[in-house]
Amino acid sequence: MPHSSQLRKTFESKATSVIVAYPNGTIRGQITATLKELGFKSVTGVGDISELVPILQESISSGSRPGWILTSMFIDGKVNALQLGQLISSTPELNDVAWSFIATREEDYTIPLALERGLLSWHLADCFTQADAIRKELILFLEVIFHAEFNPDVIAMMYACNLLRAGAKYQDLKRLSGLMLEAKADNPYLLLNYAEALALNNDFTGAKRFGTQAVWSKKELLPKVAALKCADKTSVFSPEEISAIQSQGSSLFNAFGIQHCMIVDPDASARKHLRSALEGMGIQSIVEFESGLKAWEYLQTNRSNTIMICEWKLPDLSGMALLQRMQQAGIHEVPVIISSGQLGKMDIGLVEELGSAVLLQKPLTLESLEGDIRTAVKEEHLPSSFKGIIRKVRHLLRKNDISAAKKIWESFAGQIVIPQVHRCIVSAEIHFAQAKLEDAYSQAITAEKMGAKGAYFFNLLGKITFALGDFDGSASWFEKANQEVAINIERLTDLAALELHRGDTSKAGEVASSAAKIDAANPKVIETQAMVALESGDSEGAAAMMAQLNDLMNIVAHLNNRAVAMAWKGDHDKGITLYREALAAAPKGSMKDQKSFTPFITYNLALALARKGDFESAEKTVAGLDPLALASIEGRLSLKVGGFKKRIKEAIKTGSGLEIDTPKTSDISKKRILNLQKAVDATAAKVVNAVKNMKILGTIDYRAVKLAEKPLRFNPKKP
Repeated sequence: MPHSSQLRKTFESKATSVIVAYPNGTIRGQITATLKELGFKSVTGVGDISELVPILQESISSGSRPGWILTSMFIDGKVNALQLGQLISSTPELNDVAWSFIATREEDYTIPLALERGLLSWHLADCFTQADAIRKELILFLEVIFHAEFNPDVIAMMYACNLLRAGAKYQDLKRLSGLMLEAKADNPYLLLNYAEALALNNDFTGAKRFGTQAVWSKKELLPKVAALKCADKTSVFSPEEISAIQSQGSSLFNAFGIQHCMIVDPDASARKHLRSALEGMGIQSIVEFESGLKAWEYLQTNRSNTIMICEWKLPDLSGMALLQRMQQAGIHEVPVIISSGQLGKMDIGLVEELGSAVLLQKPLTLESLEGDIRTAVKEEHLPSSFKGIIRKVRHLLRKNDISAAKKIWESFAGQIVIPQVHRCIVSAEIHFAQAKLEDAYSQAITAEKMGAKGAYFFNLLGKITFALGDFDGSASWFEKANQEVAINIERLTDLAALELHRGDTSKAGEVASSAAKIDAANPKVIETQAMVALESGDSEGAAAMMAQLNDLMNIVAHLNNRAVAMAWKGDHDKGITLYREALAAAPKGSMKDQKSFTPFITYNLALALARKGDFESAEKTVAGLDPLALASIEGRLSLKVGGFKKRIKEAIKTGSGLEIDTPKTSDISKKRILNLQKAVDATAAKVVNAVKNMKILGTIDYRAVKLAEKPLRFNPKKP
């Protein structure tokens, strides 16, 4: 089957030749004339496939292969279209040639086998009897190609849907149109196709949702959406509902109550241009900012019903730093469009990784602006927009609200609009948040085998392998992320933590300094610098950093991971020293999370001493915990401390050992990953086989197999 680029060359630029093979000379002449009228420059007609074979053979040697072949089935002829399809699909030099056939209703049993062999489209012979009907069918065919964005697989499946629709196989139609939508979730025509399939299965609610989404994506589809009917010919939408969609469809902002817009740009003329355009779209309230810092201050108290258009290069706080602060603060309800003359297509991955829906390149045009804003708003607010859903799940995971994230994900994960690869990635993220590392790794690697890539995904794999103890593997994934897009704060801070675990404090400091150059006031950056200072023995510097933070629990988690990792290697003293450095640097502030730092670190120091076997020091350390301090924080720590005290006393009394955690080594971690990899490979093989065995169009008719039994071959040239 041809590539999308070849189809574009054939059907958009019409730069390749077309061959029509049809037995009726009059009809053949009308088809060729219509194609020329539609802009195809080179159209040849032949009366039989036998005449076509030598033309194809000659085209291989001359390098001037046709772009498209439209042929009758020729079931009663010496050579039929199924044999031709087999010849095209089995000849590498002809793989870029698209082929379609014209079949009678009695010949539709040939279509499943033809589609299996690379058929692009099929057309009823009833549509090729008169000039007007021929023109209408060919125009419709070209529209399908454009709607499918020149994707040959999607085009073929759209014609397969026609076959299922004609045979009233509505359940199979729903499955197939759903798979197509899964591949191209934002295509309005595939949304309409799926809505129709749902309607024919009497799913009014689903048909209305996807039909409405199709209109919001492309308002010209309103007449087709209005005409949607169920299997019993009942209309899906009432006239009143269509009228409501029509009034909203002209302005997606009104449909979702978007009334406010933030413009963040140091260029006054650019702000003026944007304001004029936005006011013309019905945005009622517009605020302007010259710097990222002022915009950040505004966002602390103003978030609802807002969209933000932000320049990348800003004074005080760059666009990159502003987006990262918004992510860390959980501000996900503000759709962000980055407008810049400095960023290009290669930077789209970075923009998406930072949570922006759209990259709008300067100079701005009014035509592109509305479409880009519609895209940004749609992704955040449409209930079935998988990108918006995923961003909401990630926002909840950042807040450590795992149960809410799971609830949202489980309610949407089964929807066909979420591609399978994204399901695997988000499932990996949820498992990772739950500390189910093996499950997280398995899902992530499955996604990688399905073609997942990009900085965000590689960064996730880096974090998972880091948690599994494979620091070299983690570094490799982080490096892949760096190769995808420019480095950002989150990845820099992750890399700094990785270097600390590898024992390179100096390198960790360099990486943390690079993050500070982007946004020195970012809490994540300050947190990382505090970790580096602690491991460098700089208690004073660590204290200064921690005093600036509201929440110190990430530092607690880092210190615990480091101390346990050192214990795995038998270096208990280094972990104990690290905890004592942290206690020396502990802030004396009044904030709750700062107050909780000292009790947590003290308890973990006692664990580290017990892990070493120094039970007496462990008992003294835990005894020094202030009961009032424990009572002021979550009860979980108080219970842990109480249980630990009993276990320590029992160990001292009996002289028995005390197991604190299971020792692991880097080698064991790598073996875990190797075993996980093998399990993923086995699972992936099962999935592939299941897909191959799925026969949506039914079994291949034996009559079609019989027609294609005799292979069609080129005749060797005589010397």
